[in-house]
Amino acid sequence: MKNEKMNTLLAKVEHSCQVFKRNVSQYMGYFKNEQGQFKGICKTYAPREGYPEDPSKAGVRQVVTTVAEQFDWLKKTSMGPYLKELFAVEATNSKGAYTVPLIVGNLNFGNLTALELMRLKSVLTDPNFEEMLNRIPVRSDSVIWEKTKNENYTGREIYETPLLSGVTRTTEKEEVILKDPNLQPDHLPSNYVAKTTVKNKLVETGDYTMQEFSGEWSQVQKANILKHRSELLAAVIAALKDVNDIEASDSNLDVDAMMEYLFQH
Repeated sequence: MKNEKMNTLLAKVEHSCQVFKRNVSQYMGYFKNEQGQFKGICKTYAPREGYPEDPSKAGVRQVVTTVAEQFDWLKKTSMGPYLKELFAVEATNSKGAYTVPLIVGNLNFGNLTALELMRLKSVLTDPNFEEMLNRIPVRSDSVIWEKTKNENYTGREIYETPLLSGVTRTTEKEEVILKDPNLQPDHLPSNYVAKTTVKNKLVETGDYTMQEFSGEWSQVQKANILKHRSELLAAVIAALKDVNDIEASDSNLDVDAMMEYLFQH
């Protein structure tokens, strides 16, 4: 932000704030309603001789996006620029004010003034931001997932299930003539009508494979980001307590004179 005038920075931060809030709102809906965009599947089917193709058992649906890609985009295009501009404004407004370090574990995120800390607290406690994190799409824990080796997803944070293969079967009905133990097959009466029955016959109709893909996060990843937000917020609140633990100073504003002028008639 060097060599940038305050009036220019204020205009930029107003715009970047709107972009960030709009993106967070959009992500809330996207994470909730478009979870299919984070999932993919690959199915193949080969019918046995004499049996028809079944289009419902074959096809490919690609993973459109991943949670990691969405957050990379958010950080680079809206949240990152907004926070840099916002805290440049607050640092300018509170130049010379008392500062305290913002520390989470072994990480020191810098020395901040009370004004900067309050701004950061408002970002972290924004209801839409918190709800967006709570809606992060996660993949099922009941399935084994491994980092995909599929060449279509090289370089992306996408996971796959083991390749599942099997045989499709169906039951066909077969008419069977019942043998009469009291009659010889070579000496049947001329008016003899054989009794029949219908038996179910299990037949194999084809061979299939299926594999699922996911750009969702694991339950652990989601839990970690929620934990990090909570820890960062706790550190901000602790830092605010420290930065405000100083003697209050009188303002240079002559309140009495101002009030007299304001209500003068």
